[in-house]
Amino acid sequence: MNPRITTAVIGVVTVGLGLSGLFYPDRVMGMLGFAVLNPAHAAAALGEVRATYGGLFVAMGVYTLLAVPDPVAQRGRLLFIGFLWLGACAGRLVGISVDGNPGVPGWVGVIFELIVGGTLVLTSFAKGSAANRPPA
Repeated sequence: MNPRITTAVIGVVTVGLGLSGLFYPDRVMGMLGFAVLNPAHAAAALGEVRATYGGLFVAMGVYTLLAVPDPVAQRGRLLFIGFLWLGACAGRLVGISVDGNPGVPGWVGVIFELIVGGTLVLTSFAKGSAANRPPA
């Protein structure tokens, strides 16, 4: 797949996930299986979801989208974002080894993060177009 298209798709998906976390934190919590145990702490819990699954993902997605015009020149940026996704995947795998089988949603998360992170890492090593290559 074309590095620009790959980068754009991943950037849009990441921004979309972030906007969901930012504007619908209660739905994101429900999807992830989280619940507020103490109503007195609801604002803090929703704020945490907005920060982590909202703001952080929006910033990561925008940063990815900024690499779309020339992914070859933005290798470091794409590699960094790919490793963020792979780090999340590694964190899930540590959780699985410590806490046990997370069920289908947990494994879907592992696969999704592995695919997105791996794709960005591979995209960061893509060759540039002929126009971007220096003369021989």
